[in-house]
Amino acid sequence: MVNDALSASANWRLMLGLSAIPGLALFVIALVAPESPRWLMIVNRRSDAETETRKVQPEINVNERLNSIAETISKEGKKASWGEVFGKEWRRPLLIAVGLAIFQQITGINAIIYYANQIFASAGFATETSRSTMTLWAIGGVNVLSTFVAIAFIDRVGRRKLLLTGLIGMAVSLVVVGTAFHFMAPTLKGAGGLTITGIVTVVALIVFIASFAFSLGPVVWTVINEVFPAHIRGRGVALATAINWGSAYIVAQFFLSLVHGIGSPMTFWLLALFCVLGWIWIFLRVPETKGLTLEKIQAMWADKA
Repeated sequence: MVNDALSASANWRLMLGLSAIPGLALFVIALVAPESPRWLMIVNRRSDAETETRKVQPEINVNERLNSIAETISKEGKKASWGEVFGKEWRRPLLIAVGLAIFQQITGINAIIYYANQIFASAGFATETSRSTMTLWAIGGVNVLSTFVAIAFIDRVGRRKLLLTGLIGMAVSLVVVGTAFHFMAPTLKGAGGLTITGIVTVVALIVFIASFAFSLGPVVWTVINEVFPAHIRGRGVALATAINWGSAYIVAQFFLSLVHGIGSPMTFWLLALFCVLGWIWIFLRVPETKGLTLEKIQAMWADKA
């Protein structure tokens, strides 16, 4: 929105400079944010851990929670090696984290964001201004606003339901986008102005972005950080993050090649197929972690080992 407001003046220095404001805001928030009770217990500051736990969860039995954390810490010992991260005991949470990281990307979100300008041009938005406006509101605005849906419902509805519901919306919208491009006359793509087919494409893309923003966008990272026990969480999350960005690179690298090679309809239908596969995999493999402490989640893996 800032860039759009400043685009007429082409004041790119101010565009970049204003980006410092959220960075400074994050710095200030970090100064007053509660410390992690788990970390405080690790460094033998139980009284501080009690204070911080009451700030965050005043309704729980603090001593019971901290005793559970202390028991877990005593069993963990030293930080895990990479061999333990890949070991049989924690293979299930590792596969869940890696699978979610991959499906978040191969279902097409970054391809849509990176190449939104070209997609809107093909849908009939002939001018650069119209394409920029659509990218701002249909992609950026919807993405931000829909994320608040996840914030509001992730602890009420649950992680699995949000993920599964979002993937249904993503799959259906990608099928519609692919079908719209299939029936769009090649001579009109990007040249003939906005048509009914172009409007359908835009609406479907908005549904796709909204569905992603309340499901695979934020919920994937929530689950990835929940499934690992504390002593391997750092390495496990790092590995899942690296695989996530590797998948993003592959999708971005080959998206236009796929469009040129098999056509836009088949490309979007392929992404829809990945959404379906992701839905099946999450339904079969990803447990619900809503309302569970990290200790209970860790015990769940031990029970099923």
